[in-house]
Amino acid sequence: MKTRLPQSVCALVAFTSAALSMGGIVRAADDIPVGYINASPGIAAVGAFPKLDWQITYPTKLEDLVKIEKPGTIRPKTDLKMEVRLLGAGVTISYADGSHMSFASEEAYYSYNDGGWQKVFSGTNKDVNQSAVIKSQTVSSGKSIRFGGRFWDVVSNPRGEWSHFYSSNDGTQNVQVLKDGDSIPTTYNIANSPTLEQFIKPYLDAGGKVDIGPMDMIVMCELTHTESQRYQTGYDLQDLVFLVTFSE
Repeated sequence: MKTRLPQSVCALVAFTSAALSMGGIVRAADDIPVGYINASPGIAAVGAFPKLDWQITYPTKLEDLVKIEKPGTIRPKTDLKMEVRLLGAGVTISYADGSHMSFASEEAYYSYNDGGWQKVFSGTNKDVNQSAVIKSQTVSSGKSIRFGGRFWDVVSNPRGEWSHFYSSNDGTQNVQVLKDGDSIPTTYNIANSPTLEQFIKPYLDAGGKVDIGPMDMIVMCELTHTESQRYQTGYDLQDLVFLVTFSE
């Protein structure tokens, strides 16, 4: 006489099978354990116990893969694939009375392994395509990843000139790396600030904390104010905002 597996085992197999994809590996959200289970034989005689074989892989935390060297340098702990997107370029210019406000031209830069600065974006916020990958490469363990930027300043000089170039390793706090759950390091709650840009809202929760994926980082740059002006609402770290995504 043959009988099927005990109900508890069937339920476990059914649950696991529902989450299986090609190759018998569970594909689920990044923060959920994944794995497989096999039962042999699938049908067993009464009183016999099938052999169960399973493996569970617990999700890797971002902190296990990369290190943040405050304020603005990222350093992988292992070889990873990296994709960089630009979420927004928020520098605005206007007349002295605040009228005729418009987005300023900006340049965004990237440096890898202490190398030279590569320009990865040039334009205004209207030129930003959030879904476009502006930099993609394999990054190696121990190598530095840094960002920087500047804007075309027609306030200091009516003819226009490039502003000071702020970067991850210039000794200021003007370029900062944040992960999911971090608070934006301003002296006020940026979520309630009138300077909050539309392009950053989807990446903050109701309390103003960073709300991104478990393998993402946000790099926020302040280009118009110095570190000594960080108590002003203009020091909002939204002048360039990068989304950096890692995968193994």
